[in-house]
Amino acid sequence: MKNFSSKGIRFSGDSIKSCVGFIDLVDSTKNTITMEGLDYIRMYYSTFINSVSNLVKSSNGRVIKNIGDCLLFYFPKTSNDKNEHSFIEVIECALNILDKRYSLNDELSQQHLPPFNFRISIDYGVLDLALVGDYSQIDLFGSTLNLCSKINSSSLSIPNEIIIGDNFYRILKSFSSISKDFNFSNNGEYKITETTGYPTYNIKRKSDSSSTSSLPTTINDYDTRYPHHDKEFSSSMFKNSLDKSYYINSEERKLFSHKNDNNNNKRIILVDDEQDILFTYRAFLKDYNYEVVSFSDPSRALNYMRDIRSFTDLLVILDIRMKNLNGFQLHQQIKSIDPTIKVLFITALDILDELLSIVPGVSKDQIMRKPVDKKVFTTTVKKLIN
Repeated sequence: MKNFSSKGIRFSGDSIKSCVGFIDLVDSTKNTITMEGLDYIRMYYSTFINSVSNLVKSSNGRVIKNIGDCLLFYFPKTSNDKNEHSFIEVIECALNILDKRYSLNDELSQQHLPPFNFRISIDYGVLDLALVGDYSQIDLFGSTLNLCSKINSSSLSIPNEIIIGDNFYRILKSFSSISKDFNFSNNGEYKITETTGYPTYNIKRKSDSSSTSSLPTTINDYDTRYPHHDKEFSSSMFKNSLDKSYYINSEERKLFSHKNDNNNNKRIILVDDEQDILFTYRAFLKDYNYEVVSFSDPSRALNYMRDIRSFTDLLVILDIRMKNLNGFQLHQQIKSIDPTIKVLFITALDILDELLSIVPGVSKDQIMRKPVDKKVFTTTVKKLIN
């Protein structure tokens, strides 16, 4: 790894959508503290970094940096979310790292070194790019990376299994061959706030799910399967969580959620805890070629958005004063799903200046005062969604 020079860091202003991953070496501090001499510690860490880096590179991934005993990497080819092969490469890369661990641990045991155990997390979303050092190296930032890091270090992450975030899961499930070859199990939600969570899943090859691996194990190797309930994702679970106030039937909802990118229709999600206001907004929009869905419960609106594969031509219109989850909190969670989602705030409060100062990236055009004028409303919607 190159060391960053004194020139520091420069944010490029560019961003990409891509798979990003973390691999953490479990208990490395405890393992190295008992080693006699720096040579053993260097051998231990260099074996980890070099072996994992080579496997990531062989799968068209790029290792960005090591953070202590953790490696950060991403896969540029997944910027095209229709490129099924690139997503298969990501899965196979993570599984190959776990498989490689067996032979690495045999080598370590011959050197009287403790075995490797990994925590691997992968997710998908917008990554902000920056240049570091002499500006020839790339670094990554943003909410997608932060969330992937947090689920890696959370209690949900089981050593020697692969944990993936909901955004990555939704893309993988859209490919029939991936669903045919790999098993996904519900791993619980990472709690972002007391009222909102981010679903996570484990992934395995189907050939690995029915039997114990025949690869050799080594001293202190705890690759035994951890006892937890495998719960296949059920569409009924999602359906039951939908707000009763939504106005589209199941077939329309399927079209809305998994929309073909060639369809030119624009999509709108309305969120307000007052049903009459939702009715008014829908009436304003009925003469336009928009696909509209409404929620009076912001938490259920958030769950709904997590099931949408593409956020192109989507606008979320939300109230600020709502029960359970206010507009500020909802906006934050929407941006954690995908920072490119367009949002229009509607409020009865006279807080324009305060809102602009506390919510990053929001402009005056994205804030509207109640009561709403129909012409101003439709004109603003048309401007934002285009």
